[in-house]
Amino acid sequence: MELNNIEKIYIYDYIKEYLSEISIIKVKKGEYITHSSANIEEIFFILDGRVKVECITRSGRSILVDEVSKNDFVGKISYMYEENLFCDITARTNVTLLKIAKGTFKKLENNPDFLKIFLFKTSKRIYYMYKKLMIKDLFKFEEIFAYHILKNSENDVFKFKSMYNLCEILSVSRKNLYNVVNCLIQKKYIQKESDSIIIINRCAMDKLAAGVKEVSEINESDFKINI
Repeated sequence: MELNNIEKIYIYDYIKEYLSEISIIKVKKGEYITHSSANIEEIFFILDGRVKVECITRSGRSILVDEVSKNDFVGKISYMYEENLFCDITARTNVTLLKIAKGTFKKLENNPDFLKIFLFKTSKRIYYMYKKLMIKDLFKFEEIFAYHILKNSENDVFKFKSMYNLCEILSVSRKNLYNVVNCLIQKKYIQKESDSIIIINRCAMDKLAAGVKEVSEINESDFKINI
């Protein structure tokens, strides 16, 4: 995609006078967009693909902070609040991004309509991250896992890439994940295949996930904006 072919993105009217200051970059799946240690202050707008924002501790433990997709902003946004969350940003798929320099972004911030969109997008993600942390504190992992399976299953079949990927998505250790899976198998709630989990007691799983579902889905319909 070239800069002269981006008229359809919803921020085009705001950035069109700064196109000479904005570049398009392509990042392959698995490659870094920014490292936690890098002194990079650009903001990126995702034209296509999906990225993950991940914090890696000194001990090597990784925590999935966020996943961001097309038509959203990503970057060291914490710098705007004079903070640094020390996160790596990696391409989850092949990604095409607009790279907006700090100086250009400062100009865009002077437009109230652009700022409204940007703050809505970022604050919505903060809201969901906060809700995810709240759920983790309020409920047992067994309940969280049951909700995740139910929400992402089709015809009572939940497909997954790997147990490692599930650990990453759910921010849980392999030991804890396997313990819960084995427990649900013993209760005859689920049956595990090589790359899928079959729900065999839907009623019991619904009951187990009820509390998480109530908190997860509250007010989602209210969190909308026309852009």
